[in-house]
Amino acid sequence: MLAIPAFELIAHAWIVMRVPADADFRAAADFVRSELGPFDAITSAPGFTDPLLRLYLGDRIPLAMAGRSDDAGYERLWVVSIRGALPPDAPQGAPEIERRFGRVRVLRYKLGKSPVLLDLVSALSSADVSIWQDGAPQRCPRRTGGVPRGGGLGRPVLMPIAERFECDPRRPWLFVGNIVMEDLSNTPRYCVWQHPQGNDPVTVRFSDVPLGDEIVFYGGVYYEHERMREGGPIQVDVYVDGRRRGGMTHRDGEGFRRVVMPSATSATQRGEVKIEVRAPNPDKRSFCWAASTRRKLGELRSGAKAPSPASLLSATSSRALR
Repeated sequence: MLAIPAFELIAHAWIVMRVPADADFRAAADFVRSELGPFDAITSAPGFTDPLLRLYLGDRIPLAMAGRSDDAGYERLWVVSIRGALPPDAPQGAPEIERRFGRVRVLRYKLGKSPVLLDLVSALSSADVSIWQDGAPQRCPRRTGGVPRGGGLGRPVLMPIAERFECDPRRPWLFVGNIVMEDLSNTPRYCVWQHPQGNDPVTVRFSDVPLGDEIVFYGGVYYEHERMREGGPIQVDVYVDGRRRGGMTHRDGEGFRRVVMPSATSATQRGEVKIEVRAPNPDKRSFCWAASTRRKLGELRSGAKAPSPASLLSATSSRALR
């Protein structure tokens, strides 16, 4: 009986000895901050250190980074690590920089030149948005402001969001805008909310887009609306200059799925990209997508992998990310 509390005291002392001091994290963050470049991503490992990363570097982690679908838009990856851990999205091979600050280790990996030509999520403000209603297309005007309501379990975002294309004030969920949404794996995704209205499409149209070689498209549904596998399918179609290049039929259980489709021919380098979303039953079909036009860079991007849930920030509730 006496051995049990003795063991607990020893274990407690061992755990405390392994906990990095706040000064270690602060020094590591100061180093990253001093070396940070415009195409750098930041993550931490193990996943439970994420709140500390937000505490010390949250002001340098915008929502697009916190909810990224992959690392293609970045050329270097910073990792703040303890206990020798690495995030799943760390490239194979040795880092180009490794520094220690007490019990905290900082590593920087070179990812290679970014293949991204245009991130369509970031470019949403330049798009035209419309719905098909009463047999004719109807533009969705861009709105700002409003008193947000809702949120919480079962409701993915507070509505209305601060900036959005508002398609029907009577249906507050029928808008298009940038949000952070938790997907089926509870991974935060920075994406474009494009909720279907029914069999008639909701359309987002981008003009004069640098097309490159391919469009990489991710799409999924808010986890509370997908996890029970009760919703109907969602049809997504992607067009380039009026020609369908690809898309997906999203079914519950698939999560935030990736699709790659060709974009331009050798004779065409810029053009119009149109994304249409529809669903026979739009109830709780909170579809959200992320997409970009890219060049093909082959094996130069060996480190550009999709982050795991543990390696991303829970951006929706972080004051440091605002």
